Amino acid sequence: MKDARIYGRFSSKPQERGDSKRQQIEGARDYANKNGFTVVAEPYFDEAVSGKAGANLEKEFGRLLKEARTGETILVQFMDRLGRQNPFILGKLVYDTTQRGISIIAWAENKEITPENINELGTQITTFTGAAVGNQENLRKMKRLRDTTDQAYKLAEQGKQSGTLVKYLPQCFTWNEAKKAIELDPVTTATIERIFAMFNDGIGKTTICQTLNKENVPTLYHNGQQTIGTKKPWIETSIKKILYNESYAGVLNVKGHKITCIPKVVSRDAFDKAQLLLKRYSKRAGKTNGRVNNLFNTLAVCKHCGGTVNVSVSPAKKPGDKVCYSYRCKNARLHMCEHHKMLHAFTVEYLFFVYYFMGSPEDSFSSSTGEIAAKIEVAQSKLNKLTAAISNLYDMAESGDTEAKNRIARRKIEQLEVEQEITRLKGQLVEQANFPAAAATVKQSLSDGIVIDARELPAKLANNEIRAKLRASLPSIFEKVVFDTTARTVEGILKEGVKLNTFFKNTTRFDVPRPPHGR
Repeated sequence: MKDARIYGRFSSKPQERGDSKRQQIEGARDYANKNGFTVVAEPYFDEAVSGKAGANLEKEFGRLLKEARTGETILVQFMDRLGRQNPFILGKLVYDTTQRGISIIAWAENKEITPENINELGTQITTFTGAAVGNQENLRKMKRLRDTTDQAYKLAEQGKQSGTLVKYLPQCFTWNEAKKAIELDPVTTATIERIFAMFNDGIGKTTICQTLNKENVPTLYHNGQQTIGTKKPWIETSIKKILYNESYAGVLNVKGHKITCIPKVVSRDAFDKAQLLLKRYSKRAGKTNGRVNNLFNTLAVCKHCGGTVNVSVSPAKKPGDKVCYSYRCKNARLHMCEHHKMLHAFTVEYLFFVYYFMGSPEDSFSSSTGEIAAKIEVAQSKLNKLTAAISNLYDMAESGDTEAKNRIARRKIEQLEVEQEITRLKGQLVEQANFPAAAATVKQSLSDGIVIDARELPAKLANNEIRAKLRASLPSIFEKVVFDTTARTVEGILKEGVKLNTFFKNTTRFDVPRPPHGR
C-alpha cells in the first residue's frame, strides 16, 4: 500500500452550487481504492480559487506541498487543477515536487509523473503541452469574459441593461432573461428601503441591527460566522455597506465606469441624506450607554480653544439621585484649555429649543439653490470637455506621441479635481434642500401641534428616540453651536441662507443660568 493525498480545486463561486467538489474527491478515493493507495489525510480542496496566477499555492495546495512526504503521491483529477499558469512556471513546480520524491497522478487523464519518469521525453512533452493547453484555454476564457464585460459597459452607456452587470450588483438585483432586464426582488428591496428610512430618521446602525434581528429579518449578505439559530445576524458592518452602496440609488460604480441604467431601490435624496449622516457620525468616537447624550454632536465647539464640546456624565452618588449630564470642553478635561466649567445639559437643551424653535413655522427658511445649481452646471461642462480631451489624447498616445501621455496624466488630475468639486457642490445642494425637512422634524418631534409648548419640552427631551431625530436634524440647520462655559453662554451659528423665525431676533446668543443644585 502506498500513501497518497487528495487535492481538488474549482475557480468560481457559482461552482459551489454544482457537483464538482464531490466528483473530484470521490473520484480520487475510488482511484485510490482500486490502485492500492492509502489516503493519509483529509482531502485538500481550494474552493473558488483561480489557478491562473497560482493563488492556490497560498492556500490548501500550498499546505499540501508543505505536509507531503517523500514516497507519497498527490492524486488530482486533471493536471490543470494544480494551476493554469504559464507552462514554464507550472512545469518547474511539477519538477521541484518530483525532486522531493513525491509523485503526481492525474487520475482522470491517466497521467502519472514520478521521480523516475520526470526525465523521460514523453513525460516532459505531455506535461509541458498539457500545461500549455490549460494556460491557453484560461487566456481565451479571460479574453471572452473581458470582451463580454466591455460590451456590457458599452450597452450601459447607451442605456441598455445586460446580465453581466448583475454580477457587480447587490443581491436584490436579478436578471430576467425573458424580459432582458434587471429587476428588483420586492422582499429584499423592502428591507433596504426600511434601513435607509430608519437611518435617515436618526436611528443608529446598532439599533437598526437589534430591530432587524429581533424581527428575524433575513440578512442580505451571506458571509460571516455568527448565527442566531440557523440564521446569520445583522451586524453594523452590513448596515454600513448597504448605506454606502450607491447601486441602491441607481448608480453602479465598477472599474472606472458609472452605470446609471439600473433600477433604483431608494431615491437619490434618501441616499444623499444617508451619506451626510454617515459623514457626521464618522467623527464620533467610542460608545455610549445607549442614551443620545450629545444633541449637538459634530456641532458643539468651545469658543476659546475651538475644541470639541462633549457631554460629561456624573453617576448618581447615592440611591435615589439622578445621573447628571453636563456640556464641557474636551480640551479642558485633558487640561489643554483653561475654561473647564460645565453647563448643565438639560438647561442648555431646554433653552436652546425654546430660543430657536418656538416661533411660527411659516416662512422659517430662506435659501437659494439657484447659484449652487449654476456652479454645478459649469463644473459639469468643464468635466465633459476634459473627458473628451482625454479620449482624443488616447488616440495620439497610441500613435506614439509621448507628450500626449503626459498631457493625459495632467488632464486626469484636473478631471479628479472637478469631480470632487461637483461632489462638494451636490452635497451643499442637498444640505440646502434638507433645511425645511430638518426644521419640520424638530417641530414635529417636540410638539403635538404647530407651536412648541415649553411645558412639554422636558418630557420630549427625555425621550431617546426623539433625541436621535434631533441630533440627526440639527446639522442641516446649524453650522456650529459655540459654548462659552466661563461666561455661561451658548450661540447657535446658522448655516448660510437659513433664517429661523424665533422670539429673539436681536441676537443669536442666550445665557445659561445655574440650575437649582448649583452645577
